[in-house]
Amino acid sequence: MKKKIYLRTFSWLMGIWLVFMSGFSVFVLSVEKNEIKREFMERARTIGVDVERIINDCQGSEDKKVAIQKELNWKINSLTSYQGYEAAVYTEEGELISSTNEYWTCQYTSHRKGNTHYMGYAVLDPKKWFSAEEVAEMEEYLYGEHHPVKVGDLWHYSLDMEGFWLDGAEVIPDTIRVTKTVADTFNEQGEVTSGGGKRLGVPVYRSNYVDAGELPYYEHGALQGNSVFTPDGKIRLRSDERQTALREALLDKPIFEEVIEAAIANFMQAPAMEVREGFTYRFITPYPYQSMINSQDDGSYTSQYWIVTANEFNILTGALPILSGVWIGCFAIFAFTAGILSAQTWKTFRSREELEQQRRDMTQAIAHDLKTPLAVISGYAENLAENVHTEKREHYAAGIQENVRRCDRMVRDMLELSRMESGGVKLALEEVSLREITEEMMSRYEDVFFTKGIIWAIDGRAGIKADRELMERVLDNLVSNAAAHTAIGGTVQVKITEKRWSITNTGSPIPDEELPRIWQAYYKLDQSRTGSGSGLGLSIIRSIMELHGFQYGAENTEAGVCFWFEW
Repeated sequence: MKKKIYLRTFSWLMGIWLVFMSGFSVFVLSVEKNEIKREFMERARTIGVDVERIINDCQGSEDKKVAIQKELNWKINSLTSYQGYEAAVYTEEGELISSTNEYWTCQYTSHRKGNTHYMGYAVLDPKKWFSAEEVAEMEEYLYGEHHPVKVGDLWHYSLDMEGFWLDGAEVIPDTIRVTKTVADTFNEQGEVTSGGGKRLGVPVYRSNYVDAGELPYYEHGALQGNSVFTPDGKIRLRSDERQTALREALLDKPIFEEVIEAAIANFMQAPAMEVREGFTYRFITPYPYQSMINSQDDGSYTSQYWIVTANEFNILTGALPILSGVWIGCFAIFAFTAGILSAQTWKTFRSREELEQQRRDMTQAIAHDLKTPLAVISGYAENLAENVHTEKREHYAAGIQENVRRCDRMVRDMLELSRMESGGVKLALEEVSLREITEEMMSRYEDVFFTKGIIWAIDGRAGIKADRELMERVLDNLVSNAAAHTAIGGTVQVKITEKRWSITNTGSPIPDEELPRIWQAYYKLDQSRTGSGSGLGLSIIRSIMELHGFQYGAENTEAGVCFWFEW
């Protein structure tokens, strides 16, 4: 039964915990999603404004479209590298001008004026000029992470071009070599502040391109990789699966037309397209050039340029720290609560079982204790009615009266105990001399002491504030109990101090496991329940002590069994 109670309580509370936490998780994930959407829209506008500036800077060029392509081909990657955004720029007719790509950036000296070097930038598509194995090897050099701790440790590798041709905004490499750089100096935080490089003899990468002399040739150029910092905090290549999938979505013409239509419909207030897969959301939205959407004669809307931005986010990543803490914390609270409730429920169940057992015992005891006097009364009454042994009529009448008094005493004890336990007794508090009441009770049982040869003594005196009538009942029961259970020739000792009254009698000790139960109604160590007592004496004492707020108890000592109370 205990296992069932614990299991049911835990199941019930864990069910509530799951419902509560599921609702809370949905709320947190919804808040996280809305926050991500807001940040996405802000970042998309920032990228759109940056691209807009580049377009504006190219307005004076002879071939505006080529100039925009040339600038965007290498700049658009840097504009979107934060958190792994991808972007594409379209004309109002839906023609693609430029998009983020997997190209590497080449930095070179475009021209000089005196001692001033003017830097130029172009892009290199390594897959066009080198094998997949060579590209993978060069990416290892570009993106490999190294952690130098002392002078001479490897810091990084770099790729340098020895000769290249420039075809518009695209580089055609001649030869690429690897430079190894080692750490020279460190700051107080252990970070490298300077290093020295050395050109390696191998490997050497050649494109085997042969120029017909039509393209401009440059002697030196430095290559930079093309990586992004994704929302999950990882560094990824533009060529990885995630970034490639985002670019493919941006370059899909039906998707472009769909997001333009959706953006116009919701006035650019939310992502034009939202695709969900598990906890991952992909957002795509366009930004109109100069934030202007023009109305056409046919009633449609368009913009001179569209800057379309895409990214995807796992909303669980940002919400997980909050959710995990709350889930674990609430689980601990609910488990603790379930443990307390289970223990309390089990305690209540046990109390009810004990009360039910006491009720059964009480019923059996009452029936047993009333059976004897009622049987005597019935027998004597029959003898009187049938004139049996008429010479004993007075004996029969006296027996009937004695057993009626015994029944009356039992009923009165039951009524008194019930009244005290229900709070129907009001205390009439006054100064009471315990010595005086004790002497009165001891003298009341002096004949019993004399008959059994019991030696008794009273030591000490004290006065307390209590209900005199109830205290007389307590001491009467305790002295009567001591007289009844003291063997012939034994002793009864009463000790009174400033805070304690006790009575100790020689005789058989009470088993320790039975001590807590002797205060129960009708509980007797002698299970045959013989004797003239009602079985309520100690229960009445318990109720009186609790009414006064006194401590009480019974214990086995070397001198015998001791009953006591303290105030």
